[in-house]
Amino acid sequence: MTMRLFTLILATLLLPITSFAQERYGETEDQQLLCKEAISVYRSYKKQKNYDEAFIQWKKACNVCPLTATENILRDGVTFLNNQLKSTEDDARRASITDSIFELYDQRMELFPSTKKYPKNNCMVLAQKGMDHYKIFKKPGAAEATAMLKESIECLGADTAITRAIPAALWSKVLSTYYVTSFYAMKAIEDDATARERLGEMLTEYLMLIAFIEDGVAVAAATAKPKDAEKYEKAKSNIDKVFIAIANCEDMVPVLSEKVAADTANFELKKKVLRLLNQKDCTDNDLYLPVAEAVHAQEPSHPSAFAIGGEQAKVENFSEALRYMEQAVELCGDCAEMEMYLLKTGKVASFLGKTSTARSYAQKVLAINGESADAFMLIGDAIAGAASNCDDGALGKRLAYLRACDYYQRAVNKGDEETAAKARKKLNSNSKQFPSVEEIFTVGKSVGNEITIPPIAGCPCSGEKTTIRVR
Repeated sequence: MTMRLFTLILATLLLPITSFAQERYGETEDQQLLCKEAISVYRSYKKQKNYDEAFIQWKKACNVCPLTATENILRDGVTFLNNQLKSTEDDARRASITDSIFELYDQRMELFPSTKKYPKNNCMVLAQKGMDHYKIFKKPGAAEATAMLKESIECLGADTAITRAIPAALWSKVLSTYYVTSFYAMKAIEDDATARERLGEMLTEYLMLIAFIEDGVAVAAATAKPKDAEKYEKAKSNIDKVFIAIANCEDMVPVLSEKVAADTANFELKKKVLRLLNQKDCTDNDLYLPVAEAVHAQEPSHPSAFAIGGEQAKVENFSEALRYMEQAVELCGDCAEMEMYLLKTGKVASFLGKTSTARSYAQKVLAINGESADAFMLIGDAIAGAASNCDDGALGKRLAYLRACDYYQRAVNKGDEETAAKARKKLNSNSKQFPSVEEIFTVGKSVGNEITIPPIAGCPCSGEKTTIRVR
């Protein structure tokens, strides 16, 4: 069949259907039989992946079947035409095939906007059209592809039940392709102000896309479909690559500052901005603290409380820092960040000289992670910081330093290279406060003896045991 003849057939195929009351395979029994046979023949070749022969037989089916016979005629037509596109270099023929591909997509959306399985079938088809548009036209077609994908995501993403029913292979690819096309479309914008505005949108859109990805991973886990989870993780990786390319603190902060300033009452925007700043650790700027405080005031949460506490600690406002850190711990519940929150809160308490509070937080860390070198070091700091409270006129104060160094040694043993080095430095410094040989002789003790620290009010290690060493 010549290309001209095929084009005429396709044009006829795509004419609007005037009557939907006819039997789906044809008005007469003969038409119905011919249609079903034609469909069966081309699909048998398709199953064998013999797309060239399937394409020939598909065109025959197009001649005898109503367009409403089955959505597969339109869907499979796109597959066959894409296969034809791969095998031709002729520009005129490529243009004709490309037009036909998008006409099939449009007709499919018109005739099959909703199906029993997919209530928003038209939105799914639009997504597929957008991805094909980008695949065919590459970067020059990014803006148009982005518009299609954006519309489809807004349509599908509005209903969680629908997005969960979409095949993972399709939905994950739609999400990642949208972010990639958005990037190239933004790069093509010549007006700087417009480009900056689009960059701001992409930064906040990242959170929306990742939320969809996380939901997909959760569904995959709940339904025991590890391959679906892999598809979502791959999509996340592709989205993250784009995000990293556009999201450095130096560029992010001015853009996000402008967005917040232009829409100061937009609480959801501030929440997204705070999450972005936290995620990229962009905290050393004039935007971070005001946004964190605004979010926390309206919707207290452990991330916002922790963020504010961290900022207050940076300027050595430790009382306020401790207040917010303790809020973070309280609001956290069983959140994944609990160990970090407890440790940071304990450190702030230690700076304030609240040694018993610091040690209490360290013990809570050890209840979660018994190997935490930082927690052992924090307990050592708490004991050493209050060693003077253990003075009983004999060895009490010296024993407190011994006990502090017991914990520093544990930190050395358990920590990574950096943490072990810090703990070793503290151990060496505090070992200068060990008792002398004369002092232990005076109380009738020898090096290596186990000794109990006297129970004294305010002494953070009262009643604990240590081993006598000398300086």
